[in-house]
Amino acid sequence: MIGIGRLLTGSTLTLAGGYLIGVAHSSYRHYYNRYAADEDLRQRGSIQEVFVVGETKTEIKTTRRGKK
Repeated sequence: MIGIGRLLTGSTLTLAGGYLIGVAHSSYRHYYNRYAADEDLRQRGSIQEVFVVGETKTEIKTTRRGKK
């Protein structure tokens, strides 16, 4: 009986792990296709250049003001 319990436990953990890996892969692919730029979707292989686009800290401080 101990062997059957281990077999069922191992099978359950294996199925749960496979399910979680599938969900993670599917979620990553969905959000990558949704938010990636067109050039990134066409490009195959490793990333060659990275550009960071955003506000600097000084721009954030000068443009966001509280209510008066």
